[in-house]
Amino acid sequence: MMSSSSSSSSSIDLGSDRYDAAVRRFTRSCAGYCVATFVLGIGDRHPSNIMITDDGRIFHIDFGHFLGHYKKKLGITRERVPFVLTEDFLRIIAKGADNVKKSKEFEQFQRLCSEAYLILHRQSRLFVTLFTTMLCMGIPELQKLEDVNYLRKTLAVDKTDPQALKYFNERLNEAYEGGWTTKVDWFFHSVKHL
Repeated sequence: MMSSSSSSSSSIDLGSDRYDAAVRRFTRSCAGYCVATFVLGIGDRHPSNIMITDDGRIFHIDFGHFLGHYKKKLGITRERVPFVLTEDFLRIIAKGADNVKKSKEFEQFQRLCSEAYLILHRQSRLFVTLFTTMLCMGIPELQKLEDVNYLRKTLAVDKTDPQALKYFNERLNEAYEGGWTTKVDWFFHSVKHL
């Protein structure tokens, strides 16, 4: 839900306290979203399903595809990255820095993602157990143990903390480096909805 504290036509001056607060909120919520959508294998991520509040929080709607059950078009899996992390998102996080990946803001974002991921990794057996108990609930994309195994994989259940963190950071890099595939997917999504 959009923040009622600011009007939709208001603007934020770059460098103002309000701008800095919005970027901080965007950064933190984007870190949480990256980790959550990766671990849960949330699919069908496109501009109509990723939104931002007036005060900078990123949030998602439409969770019909998860646990790696990604949409296909003409037999081709649309989503080719572990989660959506576009250059535009990172430009906001890095406050327009020329070399986003070398900015202190990106380092902070990566640290937030890593901390969040490790929290989930350390509770991975609980998540696997909870999802296993939901197998009989009739959820279309949670029907068999292979669906739960997706969660075991993304949470790196059998890895140590350092190994799990390395695994996640490789996925983070893959998401960033593969951002161009997200742009292509989003282009075709927008053409489809013209």
